[in-house]
This record gives sequence, C-alpha cells and structure tokens, in this order.
Amino acid sequence: MRYLTFLVFTFVLSFGSAQQNPELDALLLLTFDSEDSSDIYFKQARRLVKTRADSANYLYFKFFQKDRDKDGDSAYYYSNILLPKLESLDSLERMRKVYSRLHYIELRRGQYEKALGHVNDAIAISERMKDTAMISLHLSDKSIIYHDFEDYARGVEEGKKAYRTMASASNIDYKYLIYANNATAINFDDWNKPDSALYYHFRNVELLKKVDDSLGFAFVFNNIGNTNLKQENYDEALKYINRALKINTLNKRDYNLATNYTNLATIAYHQNKYGLAEEYFEKAKYHADVSGSIEKIRDVVQQEAWYYKKVGNFEKALERQEAFYTLRDSVFNSERAATFAEMETRYETEKKERELAVTRANLAESELRVKKKNLLIYGGFGLALLLGVLGYLVYNQQKLKNRQLRKENELKTALAKIETQNVLQEQRLRISRDLHDNIGSQLTFIISSIDSLKYSLKDKSSATADKLSRISAFAGDTIYELRDTIWAMNKNSISFEDLQSRISNFIEKANTTNDSVEFSFHISESVSGSTVLTSVQGMNLYRIIQEAVNNALKYAAAAHIAVYIEKESDTYEIRIEDDGIGFDTKAETEGNGLKNMRKRAKDIGAELEIDSETDGGTVVKLQFVPQTAALK
Repeated sequence: MRYLTFLVFTFVLSFGSAQQNPELDALLLLTFDSEDSSDIYFKQARRLVKTRADSANYLYFKFFQKDRDKDGDSAYYYSNILLPKLESLDSLERMRKVYSRLHYIELRRGQYEKALGHVNDAIAISERMKDTAMISLHLSDKSIIYHDFEDYARGVEEGKKAYRTMASASNIDYKYLIYANNATAINFDDWNKPDSALYYHFRNVELLKKVDDSLGFAFVFNNIGNTNLKQENYDEALKYINRALKINTLNKRDYNLATNYTNLATIAYHQNKYGLAEEYFEKAKYHADVSGSIEKIRDVVQQEAWYYKKVGNFEKALERQEAFYTLRDSVFNSERAATFAEMETRYETEKKERELAVTRANLAESELRVKKKNLLIYGGFGLALLLGVLGYLVYNQQKLKNRQLRKENELKTALAKIETQNVLQEQRLRISRDLHDNIGSQLTFIISSIDSLKYSLKDKSSATADKLSRISAFAGDTIYELRDTIWAMNKNSISFEDLQSRISNFIEKANTTNDSVEFSFHISESVSGSTVLTSVQGMNLYRIIQEAVNNALKYAAAAHIAVYIEKESDTYEIRIEDDGIGFDTKAETEGNGLKNMRKRAKDIGAELEIDSETDGGTVVKLQFVPQTAALK
C-alpha cells in the first residue's frame, strides 16, 4: 500500500508540474500529511516535496495571481496547507514570501489588522534569517499599512526605520531605500505636510539613478504629482502623473493605473474639463475594481463625490459621499484601532521573547563551552603553576646576575669617564700654565721693554712715543684676553654668577679707560646666579658682550652704554644699548666684529638681533636658553 502511495506521489508531482493542476498539488500535501512520515517511501516523498517547493510560488503564487480579482480564499486555503510543510522543511524564505503575499491580499481587502499580523510574521522570519533587505522591505510595508489606516505619525516612524535599516547594511540595495522613502513621503503627504513629502520624493528621484531598472518605480513620479495636485499646482502635477501613467501602462499594473487615472480625473475637473474628467473616472473605476483594492475604490468614490458637487449634481454627489463613508466605516472604527495597538504590543512582546530565547540558548551553549574549557584549564593549571614557579626562580636568578653585571659595567664606565676627565683637566691645567708662564711672561717682558724704550727716547719725536704706547697697550690687552681664555679653560662649566662677575670687571675696566662715557649694568631679579652654563656657551656670551661694548666705545660716540640681563620663562635675554650716532643696518656692510658676534651666537644656538638707525642709537639683543652642564 505504501509503495503504491509513493508511486502516486511521484506521478502527482510530475503530472501536477506538467499540467499545473492545483488540486493534484493539494492532494499531494494532504496525502503526505496522512501517512507515517518515518517510512522510507515517505522520506523519499519528503525529499521530492522539498525539491518541488523550490519557491513560495509552489501551490501559492498561482492562486495569488488567480485570486487578484476575487476574495483570495484559494490562496488562503493552500497557504494554510503549505506553511506547516515549509516550517517542517525549515524553508524560512518560502514562508516569508507566503506571509508577504497574504499581507498584500488583506491590504487590498482593507483588513489592516490581518495585513499587519502577516507583515509582522514576515519581519520576524526576516530577522531569523538576518536578511537586512527583507526587514527593510517589510518595515516599508508596515508603514503603508499605517498610512492606509490613517495613522500617519506611526507610518512616518516605520518608514524612517525601514530606511535606517537598509542604510546601515554593509551592501546597500537602493531599491529598498526608495521603498522606505516613498512610504515616509506618502504618510507626510496625507498628513498635510507637503514640504516633507516632496523632500523624500525628490530624494527618491536621485536614488533612481542608482538602480538598474527604473520602470518598476513609476510610483515615485505619481506621488510627486499627487502632492503637487493637493497644493493645486495642476500643471506640475500633470507632468509627473503622465510620466507615471506611461510606465504603468507598459507594466499593466491595475493598482497603480487606478491611482494615475484618479489623479488625472481630479486635475481635469479642477481645470473645468468635465468630459475628460468623466473619461478618466471610468478608467480609474475599472482598474480599481480589477486591483481589488478597497483603498483605490474608496479614493475614486471620494473624488467622484467632490466632482459631482462641483458640477452641481448634488444628488449624485450625496450618493457618492455616502458610498465613500460606507467604505471608510468598513475599514475604520475604534475597535480596529485597539486591535492594531494590541497586535503591535503582542508583536513586540513576542520579538523580545524570541530574542530572550536566543540569548538563553546562546548562554547555555556558552556555559557548556566554558565547562569544557575549564576541564582543560584546571588540568593544565597545576602544570602551568609549576612551570611558572620554576621559570620565576630561573628568571629571578638571571635578573640578579644581569643586575650585578649592569652595575659592574656602570662602575667601569664611570671610572673610565672620571679618568678621561682627569686627563682632560690635567691637559687644560698644563696648557693654561704654559700660556700663563711662557706667553704671559713674554708679553709682560715686552711691555716692560717698551716702557723702558719710551723713557730712553724722551728726546725723540712724540709720534714714536705714541706708537710705542699703542704697542704697549695692545700687549696689555692681549694679556687681559689671555687671562680670560685661561679662566674659561680651567672650567668645565661656568655659572651665571661667574659670568656676571666677569662682565662687571670688564665694564669697570672700560669705565676707567674712557671718562666721557657713562656705563651701567642691570641684572633682573629673575636671573639666578646658580644657573650653570657650559664653558663654551659662557665664553661666547662674554665675548659677544665684550665685542658689542667695544664697538660702542670705538664707533658710536655714545654718552651712555648700558648692559641688561633679564629672564622670561626658560629664555634669557642680554641687551647692550647705547645712545650713539647709530648706523644704517641695510646700507652698511658688516665688519669682522659683527660677523664674529653672529658666528658666536649661532655656535651656541642663540638668536642675535641688531637694531640701529642713524642718530638713533644701537641695540644689540641676544636671546638664548642655557646649555646646562655639571658644575665642577
């Protein structure tokens, strides 16, 4: 018997496929449901059913198409047979398509709560599939349901949610963004917010450039026209609606054609083209009836009522208005609104329960994995601990050894450095002694000899005596410079206190050699004498000051020369100012003295600035940051 039934199955599948016989298809499923599905023949039949059910069109789509002009009962009948089978086969995508099409049937009928239930089922399955595109699509469907139910605020909310869902996907399919924008826009349109509606419609016009086939989106142009129609921009509305009409005529979509002709009839009677309006109304009624959409039929009836009122046929207007209220009352009542809210609450509750169930399942799975890992962890923990202790002991021993070696190396380096410094210091002392004992004594001898020669030449010319005096003075200056050099050589570092003392001595000496010039030396309280400079920086600073003062004495004809030392933050500033004749810094070529000053400033990283003008005095400004050294 079972083998014979299996043969019947095979025959039904093949014959039903060839003949497209819905009754045989239904017989297949009903027979399959009535036998022992564990039998080998019926397992084979199960595989055949799964192969045949390669899309939701199997059993269902044929009846969906046939029932467009009817009540959809056949589609419901076979859908109720098909859905449990698809559930058993884990065919989520096929189930989603069935719920989606059932939602369209109920939407046409005006059974909005049923349509909402089906679309929520489709969303739940899409979420299980993690199919972002389908979640977005069905959220747009949900927005349309709320629009038709005249809950425009909720419709806008769902439309925007649909857009965000698709826009956040890693791979964006622009047609679903168009669906979402359209749903949002038509809610704004009937909410009497035309500016917002047109904003989203024209966003869709831009998005149409990104889809492969724009013929499926005639509703974008119709809805732009519809919004302009409500704003009484009839010419602009006509342009967009005619564009949509051409596309929908090619596609032969009755639902959309009903919308186009209703809008065209409305424009015509507003423009007093009554004959054309009646022609369009006839076409609108035809396509609305064929589509089976309560919404489209209702729209035609409402516009007819307003048309007859405009032309003065009040009896016909009243008849059409009452027909409109009858249709509207069949759709809208307080009980249905409450049902909507209850369904949404139930949907959200079920969604949270599904999420909670998934979370619990994931948690249980995680706990199982954790237990297995713990067995491995605890088993290896003892070994790891033992190895860790041994490793620590070895590491600690090696660390102590490395520390000892490092200290020995540091000690050797420090001793080598001290020895090097001692050698350098001895060389400095030897050189300074040689300079002092040999060159210094020789210069002193030269000075003494010149002075003796001056006395022995008293009867000679005064020119010779002056020349000898200049030579003696030059030798004296050389000894003074030699002492400065020896002073710098004997130091690894120079404190600011040493530098101040040296500068003060130099200024006092300059003051004694020239009674016509007044000298002053100012040190800011912010300057600390304990600041330590390298011997190179200290000597170069001293030489720059010395050169600047000497230049003022020789060339400026100044009455007053002042030296200032100030500090701001980490930067020191030395200024040498005079009130002499000055010079044009642009016109005159710098002499060796100024060049030497710039060279010394550059060597120690200082900034030297010379500001002077004819009869305006001269300011030499030196800014630097101390190059610190260890004080010896």
